[in-house]
Amino acid sequence: MKKMTKTLVLISAAAVMALSGCGRDRVPAGVMDEEQMVDFLSEAYLLESFYAVETDFNYSRMSGSIAASYDSLLAVNGVTRADFERSIDYYSHHADKYEKIHKKVVERLDEQVDEIK
Repeated sequence: MKKMTKTLVLISAAAVMALSGCGRDRVPAGVMDEEQMVDFLSEAYLLESFYAVETDFNYSRMSGSIAASYDSLLAVNGVTRADFERSIDYYSHHADKYEKIHKKVVERLDEQVDEIK
Protein backbone atom coordinates (compact mmCIF):
# COMPACT_ATOMS: atom_id res chain seq x y z
CA MET A 1 0.00 0.00 0.00
CA LYS A 2 2.84 2.42 0.85
CA LYS A 3 4.51 1.61 -2.44
CA MET A 4 1.29 2.35 -4.33
CA THR A 5 0.84 5.67 -2.48
CA LYS A 6 4.43 6.64 -3.18
CA THR A 7 3.98 5.80 -6.87
CA LEU A 8 0.76 7.86 -7.07
CA VAL A 9 2.49 10.81 -5.40
CA LEU A 10 5.39 10.61 -7.86
CA ILE A 11 3.03 10.32 -10.84
CA SER A 12 0.95 13.25 -9.56
CA ALA A 13 4.05 15.37 -9.01
CA ALA A 14 5.33 14.55 -12.50
CA ALA A 15 1.95 15.42 -14.01
CA VAL A 16 1.81 18.75 -12.19
CA MET A 17 5.33 19.64 -13.31
CA ALA A 18 4.57 18.65 -16.90
CA LEU A 19 1.34 20.62 -17.00
CA SER A 20 2.87 23.70 -15.39
CA GLY A 21 5.63 23.64 -18.00
CA CYS A 22 3.10 23.61 -20.83
CA GLY A 23 1.92 27.13 -20.07
CA ARG A 24 5.35 28.67 -20.42
CA ASP A 25 5.09 29.03 -24.18
CA ARG A 26 1.60 30.48 -24.07
CA VAL A 27 1.22 34.15 -24.75
CA PRO A 28 -0.74 35.86 -21.95
CA ALA A 29 -4.17 37.34 -22.60
CA GLY A 30 -4.03 40.78 -24.17
CA VAL A 31 -0.69 40.11 -25.84
CA MET A 32 -0.53 39.94 -29.62
CA ASP A 33 0.69 36.60 -30.94
CA GLU A 34 3.91 36.48 -32.94
CA GLU A 35 2.23 36.65 -36.34
CA GLN A 36 0.13 39.66 -35.28
CA MET A 37 3.32 41.35 -34.09
CA VAL A 38 5.01 40.67 -37.42
CA ASP A 39 2.03 42.12 -39.31
CA PHE A 40 1.76 45.17 -37.08
CA LEU A 41 5.46 45.98 -36.91
CA SER A 42 5.89 45.54 -40.67
CA GLU A 43 3.16 48.09 -41.28
CA ALA A 44 4.41 50.37 -38.52
CA TYR A 45 7.95 50.44 -39.92
CA LEU A 46 6.57 51.29 -43.36
CA LEU A 47 4.59 54.16 -41.83
CA GLU A 48 7.66 55.45 -40.03
CA SER A 49 9.68 55.29 -43.24
CA PHE A 50 6.99 57.15 -45.14
CA TYR A 51 6.81 59.95 -42.58
CA ALA A 52 10.59 60.17 -42.31
CA VAL A 53 10.89 60.73 -46.05
CA GLU A 54 7.88 63.05 -46.25
CA THR A 55 9.17 65.31 -43.47
CA ASP A 56 12.76 65.16 -44.64
CA PHE A 57 13.61 63.36 -41.38
CA ASN A 58 12.29 66.23 -39.28
CA TYR A 59 11.25 64.13 -36.29
CA SER A 60 9.41 66.95 -34.51
CA ARG A 61 7.07 67.25 -37.52
CA MET A 62 6.67 63.47 -37.72
CA SER A 63 5.49 62.77 -34.19
CA GLY A 64 1.90 64.03 -34.45
CA SER A 65 1.25 62.40 -37.80
CA ILE A 66 2.81 59.13 -36.74
CA ALA A 67 0.80 59.00 -33.52
CA ALA A 68 -2.45 59.37 -35.47
CA SER A 69 -1.35 56.74 -37.97
CA TYR A 70 -0.43 54.33 -35.18
CA ASP A 71 -3.90 54.81 -33.70
CA SER A 72 -5.44 53.99 -37.08
CA LEU A 73 -3.16 51.00 -37.53
CA LEU A 74 -4.09 49.69 -34.09
CA ALA A 75 -7.80 50.12 -34.85
CA VAL A 76 -7.53 48.35 -38.22
CA ASN A 77 -5.77 45.44 -36.53
CA GLY A 78 -8.31 45.34 -33.69
CA VAL A 79 -5.64 46.02 -31.09
CA THR A 80 -5.83 48.55 -28.28
CA ARG A 81 -2.89 50.71 -27.30
CA ALA A 82 -2.81 48.86 -23.96
CA ASP A 83 -2.60 45.51 -25.81
CA PHE A 84 0.23 46.81 -27.95
CA GLU A 85 2.13 48.12 -24.93
CA ARG A 86 1.50 44.82 -23.11
CA SER A 87 2.82 42.99 -26.18
CA ILE A 88 5.97 45.09 -26.38
CA ASP A 89 6.56 44.53 -22.68
CA TYR A 90 6.02 40.77 -22.98
CA TYR A 91 8.27 40.31 -26.02
CA SER A 92 10.98 42.56 -24.61
CA HIS A 93 11.22 40.07 -21.75
CA HIS A 94 11.38 37.15 -24.21
CA ALA A 95 14.30 38.16 -26.39
CA ASP A 96 14.34 34.92 -28.37
CA LYS A 97 10.75 35.46 -29.48
CA TYR A 98 11.31 39.17 -30.15
CA GLU A 99 14.35 38.40 -32.28
CA LYS A 100 12.33 35.83 -34.25
CA ILE A 101 9.59 38.42 -34.82
CA HIS A 102 12.06 41.04 -36.04
CA LYS A 103 13.72 38.56 -38.41
CA LYS A 104 10.32 37.88 -39.96
CA VAL A 105 9.62 41.62 -40.21
CA VAL A 106 12.93 42.20 -42.00
CA GLU A 107 12.24 39.27 -44.34
CA ARG A 108 8.79 40.64 -45.15
CA LEU A 109 10.10 44.16 -45.81
CA ASP A 110 12.94 42.76 -47.95
CA GLU A 111 10.39 40.81 -50.01
CA GLN A 112 8.39 43.99 -50.55
CA VAL A 113 11.50 45.85 -51.68
CA ASP A 114 12.29 43.00 -54.12
CA GLU A 115 8.75 43.19 -55.52
CA ILE A 116 9.14 46.92 -56.13
CA LYS A 117 12.43 46.41 -57.95
